[in-house]
Amino acid sequence: SIVLGMGFTFDDTNPEATPLAEMHRLIEKDPRNAERIFPYLGGEELNTSPTHAHHRYVINFGQMTEGEARRWPDLMEIVETKVKPARLAQNREIRARYWWRFGETTPAMYEAIHGQPRVLALSRVSQHLGLAWVPAGTVLSERLAVFSEHRDSFFALLQSRVHERWALFFGALHVDRPTYSPENGFETFPLPSGWAS
Repeated sequence: SIVLGMGFTFDDTNPEATPLAEMHRLIEKDPRNAERIFPYLGGEELNTSPTHAHHRYVINFGQMTEGEARRWPDLMEIVETKVKPARLAQNREIRARYWWRFGETTPAMYEAIHGQPRVLALSRVSQHLGLAWVPAGTVLSERLAVFSEHRDSFFALLQSRVHERWALFFGALHVDRPTYSPENGFETFPLPSGWAS
């Protein structure tokens, strides 16, 4: 997801975000608020935390209409104050019209991982190709490559040296760091027969 507005986030490390203490207060005030607040994971957290833990949360109204989203007035107030002005000021009409939604999402990916306990993710820009299992109920930043497969054999295949070399060869560079491209690093990768076993 491209959230497009740090105003959606609860994060103690970013002054544009709402503090985590406020998130806890809003959930205590109305437990229904927890229904629209999700863990938010990006490439930096994936690579820097040994447990791949998130430290941010994000308000997520999905594909709701504005009227549906207003059933969570505390959260809509935050988004209306912190996200709406910037969205209305930009040239993208669709983003201005749907200011309470993320800038871009991948509904097909979220549909593919729905009901799975975990997904495989890796930071798209990183010196090293390091995959990790993350909970499927997390909002995943567009800075991650996400795979809907949840078998350990798939993890072993993608974490292999053969796949790493393939991805580096067909990938690109972002400044001086390799960039993983699912289109070039995975979709072109010849899966060996019987890889699942």
